[in-house]
Amino acid sequence: MKYRFNTDDLSLKERVCRINGIDPERLDTSHFLPDYDLEVLKDFRETLLSYKDKRFFIVGDYDCDGICATVIMKRLLDDLQIRNNYYIPSRSRDGYGISERIVDTAIENGFEVILCVDNGITANIQLSKARETGIKVLIIDHHEYSESPKADAWLHPDLFPDQYADMCAGGICCLLSNSFRYDVLTTVYGGLATLADMVSVYGYNRYLMKEMLRLLNEEEILPIRYLAGTDEIDYDTLSYQVIPKINAVSRLDDRMNVNYVVRYLLDASSRCMIYLNRIEEINRTRKEMTRQMSALAERTCDSSRNVIVVCSEAFKEGLCGLIANRMMYEYQKPVIVLARNGEELKGSGRSPKGSDLYLYLKQAEDLFLTYGGHENAVGLSLEADRLDDLLNYISGHEILLEEQTRDVIVMDQDEFGFDLLKDMEELKPFGTDFPEPLMGIRDPGILRTYRSAGRFMKYTLNERLDAIDFRCSENDKCFSMFIGRIKKDDYRSSKLSFVIEETL
Repeated sequence: MKYRFNTDDLSLKERVCRINGIDPERLDTSHFLPDYDLEVLKDFRETLLSYKDKRFFIVGDYDCDGICATVIMKRLLDDLQIRNNYYIPSRSRDGYGISERIVDTAIENGFEVILCVDNGITANIQLSKARETGIKVLIIDHHEYSESPKADAWLHPDLFPDQYADMCAGGICCLLSNSFRYDVLTTVYGGLATLADMVSVYGYNRYLMKEMLRLLNEEEILPIRYLAGTDEIDYDTLSYQVIPKINAVSRLDDRMNVNYVVRYLLDASSRCMIYLNRIEEINRTRKEMTRQMSALAERTCDSSRNVIVVCSEAFKEGLCGLIANRMMYEYQKPVIVLARNGEELKGSGRSPKGSDLYLYLKQAEDLFLTYGGHENAVGLSLEADRLDDLLNYISGHEILLEEQTRDVIVMDQDEFGFDLLKDMEELKPFGTDFPEPLMGIRDPGILRTYRSAGRFMKYTLNERLDAIDFRCSENDKCFSMFIGRIKKDDYRSSKLSFVIEETL
């Protein structure tokens, strides 16, 4: 990892925008007004309303985006008094997207319209079968496609003006639903889906996430407040407390049907708590299983490979992506984690920015039973006896690895206070096209050094600022700089914490 140090004598906002090469005006959403009269929205609304007397079957996806999109469309159809039901496929039993079995279920149960949200854009075979029986097909999706879908109407970010580029499915559903009638809960779930799906943080997406956060702190949105466990909600609370809990159920879907998460989010009253304890319990289990899987993966991996591959019967398929992501950050190289189930291996791969794992494995696609994804994340399955073939391919083919450069905004220790934290919070949300810069404390003056919880090095810098190093570094060296991130202290409201990622 290389660092590029910024010591400009400018405001924090100016420095962050200069680092990212953008005009600060792009961060201002105060004058943004969604255009609900876009032609593409009008056409879709007219088609949807022309089917008002038919029975709708909403088919969603099992991640936070797909779940939120399903909730939004369920609320919209109910509001329009359109008969409907919904189904979120099981990650482990159904896999991603609409299958022929789901189409058969729609046919058998007399549904007249299938509405795919966060899937369907490439399901031409399945949806052609539905249309052959007279079922109408509507699609709201944001995934890549090579040909126009077999649908009676569809919405995709490609069909919208630039300010609406890179919307997720929940964001599109929110825009559509609010074009009928603005709804607070719909806006919150549209913003939550956008935050969860790592899309662009400019234009409509930025407006939507800002609006979501405002509403969450002004209104009693109980399903989110219960998951957050706090009255003060910020982007970090949503990213590290709320979204992982929503995603946890599909990762461990043998413990709870993910469709209950839709019910939980649909019920904005205190009755939603009947599902809360189960969701919380599953998330605790997810964290413990992730810890155990990570430890096993660390013990058994060969980190010298240009692409690390780990495989075990002890791995849970729904957690493979989390483990791959964690190891990718640790080793700064692509990682594939596979769960063995009988004679089949299924799992996920992750690669750092500048390394295209999708194209790298695409050249060996004949090894896989299923394969898909994008530059930095893939999903795949293969027969167990083809694992050696995959390892041989990796041994014989190099993958491009670009050394990463991180920007660091360097300041003196006395500049790190609550005003700086407030300025940083106002720049959020950060994202893939507006990454959060690291902060650097120049020549930190350490008043006290000790171990927190007996494990982590902690440094008292002044009466309002502590620094903590979760890497368990040694304390017998002098530092010219702490590199990391500033945050509120989790336990003391009058103090700030600086979470160290690197020391120089």
